[in-house]
Amino acid sequence: MRNIGCPNCGALQSLGDQGGSRISRCVVCKSPLERTSGRSVTGAFACAASVLVLLIPANLLPFLTTSVLGVSRHSRLASSASAMWKDGWPLLTILIGLFIVLLPILRFGLLTVVLGALQFDRRPPWLGRAFRFANGLQQWAMLDVFLLGLWVAYARLAGTISVTLGAGALCFIAAAILSLFSRATLDKAAVWRRIGGDNDLPAGAAANSCGACELIVPATPHKQDCPRCGAGITPRELDSVARATALTLAGLIFYIPANLYPIATLPIGLTPTRYNVLQGVIDLAQAHLIGLALLVFTASFLIPFLKLAGISYCLYSVMSRSGRHLVFKTRVYRIVEEIGRWSMVDPFVIACFVPVMQYNSLIYGRAEPAAPAFATVVVLTMVAARSFDPRLMWDAAIRPTATASRSMA
Repeated sequence: MRNIGCPNCGALQSLGDQGGSRISRCVVCKSPLERTSGRSVTGAFACAASVLVLLIPANLLPFLTTSVLGVSRHSRLASSASAMWKDGWPLLTILIGLFIVLLPILRFGLLTVVLGALQFDRRPPWLGRAFRFANGLQQWAMLDVFLLGLWVAYARLAGTISVTLGAGALCFIAAAILSLFSRATLDKAAVWRRIGGDNDLPAGAAANSCGACELIVPATPHKQDCPRCGAGITPRELDSVARATALTLAGLIFYIPANLYPIATLPIGLTPTRYNVLQGVIDLAQAHLIGLALLVFTASFLIPFLKLAGISYCLYSVMSRSGRHLVFKTRVYRIVEEIGRWSMVDPFVIACFVPVMQYNSLIYGRAEPAAPAFATVVVLTMVAARSFDPRLMWDAAIRPTATASRSMA
């Protein structure tokens, strides 16, 4: 038996040894706590190391090539950021450089080091902190999201001009697919146990749980550092409601211009055409790319709206001290936290085609004012979800009869 604290409702509970393929769920909020189906530390290590190796040629070799009337334009992965800088969009330059170049290398570098150390039975004192940082970068290293953006950009360009995927793009595609396998095979709970075992506390003892590695530690009146991962442990993030509310309101403000103003210019039929998010969806539908149009509509229009609505719903639950539908609200929070990154598809589409669409006054592509506003909405809503402490929904609605069920068995 091992003790664990649910990061979504705060319930302290004991889990038995998992045999075979199982999903252990929280007894209170029904959130998944551990999964063993298809998980392998060795497999995750192989995938992470492969991604790290593939990112080198993905960044160095030619990425995309376009050709119009015998004239060609080439790009590399980093060209996506530099093209935004030349067009006068520094925010897009920073975000694209971080999300598709720097942070993926950092995440999979850390992940490879941590899992490699465990493979060779090495446990240096910094291993827990390194794994915590690697997990924290999971949402921000957006290889998989950029892969979707590359697919959309290729479909848009191929309808007008000749476009070819270079060796760098092929290496990137392989790295992005392997990053998904790395995430699917990584058993975080098993890695944490191998880095440092769980604490055994007396039944009924006051305890707190680490929000990063879910380690149970004895409760103290002051903030303490987790002995396994080094994260700060406090009973609750009491100021998280104020932070999440401010970030959500800011995201709502930017959501309006992000959808009203043009997001990019692209030569459709060799004619420069400015389009907003919805017009881009219509263009894909008119090109008979119905599935891709639905995908872009969901990622670029529907998901940002649902994120803002979902976070607002959770914040209202805390402020009103509502005890209704807490399991459903917790599920809403988990979905919002997970899907937020996929809204970056449209900025990534622009980042793909701008470097290879600089021909003349008629054949060119560039970002428009809605692009940085749209990227800002994505970042603000992601940070808002990360800032919000979902355990406060349960605390705000807790009743005396529920206290015993949420104490440690």
